[in-house]
Amino acid sequence: MAAASEALPTTLITGFLGSGKTTLLNGLLAHPGMADTAVIINEFGEIGLDHLLIESAFEDAVLLKSGCICCTVRGDLVDTMGGLIERRDRGEIPHFSRVAIETTGLADPAPILHTIMGDPKLQSLYRVDRVVTTVDAANALSQLDTHYEAAKQAALADRLVLTKTDLVSHEERERVLARLVALNPLAPVIVVVQGKVSPETLFALDPPSLALRQDRLAAAEALGDDHDHGHDHGDDHEDAAEHLARHHGISTVSLVREEPVEWPRLRSWLTALASLKGPDLLRVKGIINVAGRPGPVVIHGVQHVFHPPVELKAWPDADRRSRLVFITRNIKAEALARSFTAAMTEGARVSFP
Repeated sequence: MAAASEALPTTLITGFLGSGKTTLLNGLLAHPGMADTAVIINEFGEIGLDHLLIESAFEDAVLLKSGCICCTVRGDLVDTMGGLIERRDRGEIPHFSRVAIETTGLADPAPILHTIMGDPKLQSLYRVDRVVTTVDAANALSQLDTHYEAAKQAALADRLVLTKTDLVSHEERERVLARLVALNPLAPVIVVVQGKVSPETLFALDPPSLALRQDRLAAAEALGDDHDHGHDHGDDHEDAAEHLARHHGISTVSLVREEPVEWPRLRSWLTALASLKGPDLLRVKGIINVAGRPGPVVIHGVQHVFHPPVELKAWPDADRRSRLVFITRNIKAEALARSFTAAMTEGARVSFP
């Protein structure tokens, strides 16, 4: 059994939907000192995209299968983390000395921490170094009030990373900061733009002690004392999709299109969708084969706000289909799919700007 000092430092990167976790992770991995980082990603939905958007020298990013991290994926997490060490030691994958776990935006991070800290196999291999939680300044106040997961992610953080401050007023930013301090007074708040932050900023200070982390877990669990998440861990335990749909009206919708997409049609459809259903579009992400463009175009949106599209230099894999993933509340999948199909077969043909 490895000594505690030999256990690999593990950083949990969490945050609600669209708060900038992948952007932050890409920014960190761009630094030479983070090149030996293995990345484990958990996504919610049939089509996983985030693992395609991680720009890392480490080519073996691991995509866990969809599901509630506290139940369906929990066993996978133990197997995956144990398997990474074994494959590294056999020389099957590059050497790594740090692990970053990026959770889905709907994940409760507490079970992940409990698993790493309490599983006999993982205790000897990994140690929780710190929890980094991204917070979307443009949507934080409503999300922290409405979504238990967002509040718990912030409460468990060792570092709070405030993103999208360029989209809000100074007064709004101060209200968000005050709310975060009230929720988690021990975590420093780091303001970043476009995920640009040095590893030293996040990792310079010593990680919290085990006792302090256990206190934070207990305090975060207390947030749910009056909150009915409907999580029944009995024999008929539902998976993440069933639980979220039944109790919160939240579901994931994956759309795929074989033919290249005319950009103006997609842009017009997304604009109309955001205008009509903005509050219920919890998260939109996609990798799009745009007609006339050599590389894919990546889109990201949260509710009514869509970021400028980014054209990648090359496709991350051999799949050239357009893939869109929506995490929505009370939007029927069939209606969304019909609307998308109709929009892609109508309208004027204009080249991508």
